[in-house]
Amino acid sequence: MTQPESAGGIADVMAGMPEVWRRLLAAHLPDRLGRCRSCRTASGSGERWPCSLHQIATEAQRLHGLRLGQAVAGD
Repeated sequence: MTQPESAGGIADVMAGMPEVWRRLLAAHLPDRLGRCRSCRTASGSGERWPCSLHQIATEAQRLHGLRLGQAVAGD
């Protein structure tokens, strides 16, 4: 799934905060109906999983890994 440019910017900032994206990935999981457990509305239904926060956190995790690889490689 592609993210809007603003979501990519958020993921870029969040990549430097592994404690944040790890918590988001742990909290925003699918329920048995394929909806996010953490993104609930007043009616009780959640956003389809993966929700936008999970997608942003996944991108932040990917960027974090890339940066670690670049640091190890000396780029």
